[in-house]
Amino acid sequence: METQHHLSRVLRVVESGQSVGITRRKQLVAKIIPVQAEVELPNFVSRARSVWGKSWQGVPSEVLLDETRGVR
Repeated sequence: METQHHLSRVLRVVESGQSVGITRRKQLVAKIIPVQAEVELPNFVSRARSVWGKSWQGVPSEVLLDETRGVR
């Protein structure tokens, strides 16, 4: 099955617990496997508040990116 045209079908297969191999010119290049356990992400907001307090003073990241990349 062609993944680029049937990604939702491939993901349903993976959600059911099966692994799916992705090939290019009959060579295995990647493997999609089901997630084994829930991953708990860090609480970035509380970490930032513990470092900088409640009031953030500085330039927003999008402004810094615009200055670095130039306005597109």
